[in-house]
Amino acid sequence: MRAFAPGIYPRSDALVQATRDLDRGRISIDEAARQLAADRAALIAAQKEAGLDLLADGMLNWQDLFRALVEASEGLEAGPLVRFLDTNTFYRAPRTTGSPRLTAASTGDFIAPLPGRRLVTLPSPFAFARAAGLDPRTVSEAVLAPVLEVLDAELVVLSEPFLARERDPDLAALGEALESLSGRLPLVLQLTFGDAGPLLDRLAELPVDGIGIDFYLTSLDAVPEGFPKLLLAGVVDARSSAVEDAGVLAGFAARIRERTAGEIALVPNGDLQFVSEPVARQKLAALGAARAAA
Repeated sequence: MRAFAPGIYPRSDALVQATRDLDRGRISIDEAARQLAADRAALIAAQKEAGLDLLADGMLNWQDLFRALVEASEGLEAGPLVRFLDTNTFYRAPRTTGSPRLTAASTGDFIAPLPGRRLVTLPSPFAFARAAGLDPRTVSEAVLAPVLEVLDAELVVLSEPFLARERDPDLAALGEALESLSGRLPLVLQLTFGDAGPLLDRLAELPVDGIGIDFYLTSLDAVPEGFPKLLLAGVVDARSSAVEDAGVLAGFAARIRERTAGEIALVPNGDLQFVSEPVARQKLAALGAARAAA
């Protein structure tokens, strides 16, 4: 049993203000960078205090799930604002201007170095392709694969907010895209904020090491008996400010263990950016306490 927190973490009030002040020319880039570093240090400390098994950088310099990669690539640009699912947040849909290709010399501009064992979150090829109007394999080969080739991470979580909401998703195309990424680093496809139940039998056949499930929208009974892969169990609700009871989470984790054959990791069911930073910190603590109890 492990626990960690993939995805975009909420910025502190100080970092939000620093970002606004930078946009309005009130502070320098260096001053904004110092506040970003302070937020990242506080997040690392919170994860260590919670006893999480892998560290995440919180993607604090990512405006949304796609834009950092868009800005690091040629043939792509940030397009119009689009509402993210049924939330009050928005992302700029990637728009093609030519043949997409990651051109950043390194990942240092958008993936912060961390001390110790870490995970990295990237958009899944299906999500990026859907947002940009591309095919998933193009996204994998042109944008995601070059990132994986230079990453130093224990685990890569491919965040997938759209797949579970599609009526008849093309999992064959997704499988081909994931196949082009396999063999570099351990990969998990995390279906956030959706019911993964109808897809789980087919998802188990994809060339990834694990699957992430939102257990606030997916019934435990929908998980096939003896599910063989690493299961990222979304047991902390990233869209509610209520802090979960660690004992309740541990009890649910025990029920998951009875049903599955693979390893289990307790995670939020999506990006914690939808709650305030103080609440997110309490949710990290609940994750760690649940892991210890389980």
